[in-house]
Amino acid sequence: MNWITFVWPMVTATCLTLALINLRIAMGDGRRAPHLMFSLAACAVAAVSVFELLLLRTKDLETYNVILRWAVVPIWVMVTAATGFIWSFFRTGRLSLACSAVGLNLLANVANIVSEVPVVRHAVALHQATTFGGVEFTVATIENGPWDMVEILSVVMAIAFMFDASLQMWRSGGRRRALVVGGSVIFFLLLSRGHAMLVENGMLEAPYFVSFCFIAVIIAMGMELGNDVLRATSLARELQSSQRRVDLAGQAVSLGFWEWNIVTGDIWANEAARKLFGVGKWETVNLDRFLSLVHEDDRSSVAQAIEESLQRGADYEMEYRVQSEDGCLRWISARGRLEMEQGRRPLAMRGVLLDVTENRSSESELHQLRGQLAHAGRVSTMGQLAAALAHELNQPLGAILRNAEAAEMFLSSPSPDMEEMKAIIRDIIRDNQRAGGVIDRLKSLLKRKEIEPRVIHVRELLEEVMALIRADAAARSVVLDWACADDVPDVLGDRVHLQQVLLNLLINAMDATTGATRGERRVTVGCQRSADGPSVTISVCDSGPGIPAPVLAKIFDPFFTTKSEGMGMGLCISKAIVEAHRGKLEVSTGPDGTCFAFSLPVAQSVADS
Repeated sequence: MNWITFVWPMVTATCLTLALINLRIAMGDGRRAPHLMFSLAACAVAAVSVFELLLLRTKDLETYNVILRWAVVPIWVMVTAATGFIWSFFRTGRLSLACSAVGLNLLANVANIVSEVPVVRHAVALHQATTFGGVEFTVATIENGPWDMVEILSVVMAIAFMFDASLQMWRSGGRRRALVVGGSVIFFLLLSRGHAMLVENGMLEAPYFVSFCFIAVIIAMGMELGNDVLRATSLARELQSSQRRVDLAGQAVSLGFWEWNIVTGDIWANEAARKLFGVGKWETVNLDRFLSLVHEDDRSSVAQAIEESLQRGADYEMEYRVQSEDGCLRWISARGRLEMEQGRRPLAMRGVLLDVTENRSSESELHQLRGQLAHAGRVSTMGQLAAALAHELNQPLGAILRNAEAAEMFLSSPSPDMEEMKAIIRDIIRDNQRAGGVIDRLKSLLKRKEIEPRVIHVRELLEEVMALIRADAAARSVVLDWACADDVPDVLGDRVHLQQVLLNLLINAMDATTGATRGERRVTVGCQRSADGPSVTISVCDSGPGIPAPVLAKIFDPFFTTKSEGMGMGLCISKAIVEAHRGKLEVSTGPDGTCFAFSLPVAQSVADS
């Protein structure tokens, strides 16, 4: 076996091996075009190698011309594949130039094949030559046809495209890729075409080496593709390691991870997420299957939230219930972020899931506890007001009794004065209504109820509270002043809860003046529109000695009190009630007294928000 018989088949085998390897990569890779172009180019070079070996061994002129005519086909495929490889691999270059080069070459080759006489080139004579090692091979005298310049022009245009694409790649920072791939393709394409022209014009007596030049191009292209494959493999390992760390972190905090491929409709979920929904490890999940796992009362709202996220391109955020396998309901908090392509078409959504069932239960228990504490605070407050309310009830009840005794005396006379009797009855009715109003206010405060926002006239609220506290203030010899600005708007709140806040603050204020002399015991209540926003500020100020700094720091803490008989819950409950009304309770103190002030949003601003 001579070296020609050995070398050309080796080139063929090498190219086919590389073609199969990259074809397999292209079938599993997301970016398939460069690998497909490489496989096509490698197969074309393998075919060129076979045609070259046949030309070297053929001694019949007619057979030689047939082989020469069909040998241009794999060469055209090679040039086309190399052009397509650079276009898809570099993502640069003028596509019109590439298409023109490929089209001209195709036109010349088609014309050469379909015509009765070759129009590009053909052999007019054959003779035998000897190369090193004493190996004989066939050499042809070639005559160029009228379409030869078209084929040469197409090659020049292909080289121009490759040079332009490589230059753009170089300028964009991909210098190695531009030099290794673009430079080698241009160099070896020029080398193969130049060597072929020298052989065909009789200036060089040597075999065709087109396949050897092209295999150098294949190797250069394969090196860069191999580097990409190695980088992808390294990234895959890093991704797997990162995913394991994320899964471990998710298991530590009971986080579930999910990804919805919007194009295919499939949903991937890790083990923690599947456990939350009771889905098997290998069960296929899509959007319909996911919605079927959501509680029927939440299903429509979840579907609507997903649809709005897709339409607006915004993040997805939702809390809903799922029915677990044991029949218990679980609250799930879901967060997702949408991934969009350049055309603003949604591609995927990725997010996390968190089981918030315990948080929901805690919030419910806390809400109930706050209601119970508020109720206990009202009962405690009313216990302190019981004596004052009894005193206030005694007055209308006593008046009713006296009027009833007077009526009885008038009725015992022979001719009772009916006008006087009517006046007495009117007095009894008025005093009865007054006593009923006192009792109704007491029942409202003692009634356990949740916050029920209603439009409240601030002046009426203050009048009601002042009526409740006035007797207690008189018994303590406390001067009670209050004023309300004319421009104070209505607020939105729960009347009973706000009465409780004011009663707590007023009782504390009166307690603070206990050490002062009789004429210096003063409590002032005021209300006005806030200067820093659409809200109303109500203040309760006393003339006491002020609050020490250590006490002030803990003044709103639960169960903290400076009173021997106190529960330490009045201010804590008051603060919670004000904050539940979207307000804020603050305190300021000094040697001349202490002021508690809380703000409430006006009814219109709350409605707008």
